[in-house]
Amino acid sequence: MKTKKFIQIYGKVMLPVIRGMSAKYFSNGTWKETAKVRRIVEVTDTYIKFETDRIRYCIDFGMVESAVLPAAA
Repeated sequence: MKTKKFIQIYGKVMLPVIRGMSAKYFSNGTWKETAKVRRIVEVTDTYIKFETDRIRYCIDFGMVESAVLPAAA
């Protein structure tokens, strides 16, 4: 059995993520779309984990705002 590729990124996900439909997420300044979601592994306030046929995604929401906002002086 072939192992799936694992992708861990920081970004925002357009919710809800629905099994059988593609997921849309924003990362590195662009919107991207996955293949059909086959399984939703875990959803928390800080990240979402789900799988397509070939890829396992972990999208972390935590770094998005801190990367955009400048540090306070």
